[in-house]
Amino acid sequence: MSIGDVKQSLIEEMSDMDIVDTHEHLPNEAERLKQQVDFATLFSHYCRSDLVAAGMADAQYDCLVAPGLSPSEKWELFSPYYELIISGGYSRAAHLSMERFYGMSRLTSAADAEALSERIREANKPGLYRRVLKDACRISTALNFADFAGKEVDPEFFTLILFVTPFAEVASMGDLQAIEAETGACGSSLSRYVDGLAIYLEQQAKKGMKGLKLLSAYMRDLRFDPVDMATAERIFNRIASESCGMRPSVLGYEEARPLQDYLVHRLVEIAGDLGLVAVFHTGIQAGNYNNLENARPTQLWNMFRRYPRVRFNLLHGGLPFIDEAGLLAKYFPNVTIDMAWMHAGSPEISIRALRDWVDLVPRNKVLGFGGDYHVVEKVYGHLVLARENIAAALADKVEQGAMSREEARAWVRAMLWENPRALYDLAEQV
Repeated sequence: MSIGDVKQSLIEEMSDMDIVDTHEHLPNEAERLKQQVDFATLFSHYCRSDLVAAGMADAQYDCLVAPGLSPSEKWELFSPYYELIISGGYSRAAHLSMERFYGMSRLTSAADAEALSERIREANKPGLYRRVLKDACRISTALNFADFAGKEVDPEFFTLILFVTPFAEVASMGDLQAIEAETGACGSSLSRYVDGLAIYLEQQAKKGMKGLKLLSAYMRDLRFDPVDMATAERIFNRIASESCGMRPSVLGYEEARPLQDYLVHRLVEIAGDLGLVAVFHTGIQAGNYNNLENARPTQLWNMFRRYPRVRFNLLHGGLPFIDEAGLLAKYFPNVTIDMAWMHAGSPEISIRALRDWVDLVPRNKVLGFGGDYHVVEKVYGHLVLARENIAAALADKVEQGAMSREEARAWVRAMLWENPRALYDLAEQV
């Protein structure tokens, strides 16, 4: 069997599989159906970073995705940049979804934009999520990442992972009051605050939440030093004692760092106590103008060593720091690598990463797919890219004689089904 035959057979097997999607940011269907959708919906979210990198002004992008302009007017904004981004992974995922659900493979004119917009609006009705996530993608459940103000997710499609970064980045009375209103965690003292968060997170775990996510890499580096409670408490107490009048924030960002470090350690401990996964954003950041050095996964080393019974998941495989992520998963039994977002971010790096990780780590250490989208249709396009990338990497290994055809099949099933089910304890969900 040629390498092309092996690749195609693996793609076909994956297309016939039920899978676990490890990372989404999707609204519930009822919320999506209220949105004003058009062709620009398919080129929103991650396509934004490519459009801006190609020269589109931020204000132009805002007009592109906002209600108000007609599809023809939006096409005038979009068309100068369309050909510049069309070969990128983000755009490819959008086009694969566009063709699958709306029968159009490419846009060439304002008339095409109008026609696609009409088809998207016609499809924006009850049953959309089932058609995409269940029928087209065969996703048994998607781990949906929500903030603490939007924690309710539809159990037919989703399993909750909760964003907890706001809990660690309190810097004003407004922050504390908002968190207390939602969680009941009282900000009168640091100990009461942490205890309140623990109670709240335990309640959410009993409702089915499976993990806590920190996306600190968008704001700072991932080195969280151990900080004693007395040091953290002095900073925490300043929030109340120095709040007055209309001050929007008491603490500067770097000034609050020891308190952030202390609270991240406590949140990781809580995750361990509750049997939850501690999920960290590593590598590539959404949008533009980011500091990539903040997102190096090796900065988390001390957390993995300090908390050996906590399960850690490194989102996005640390892309482009794929070697670092792989070595961490090789060193630590409690660290897994998640390919969510990777396949659309860079198909080539994703293929290279998986080829390396097959050599480097045991088969139970890699999670194969997470769409990581706000727009439900785009999950399908990303999944098609993921199947192609996984098949390409594994077929190459079979061709080299590094693994058998059956071992390649075992890797596929592990990455897309067995590993996420085991890591997140999903036996009751799927």
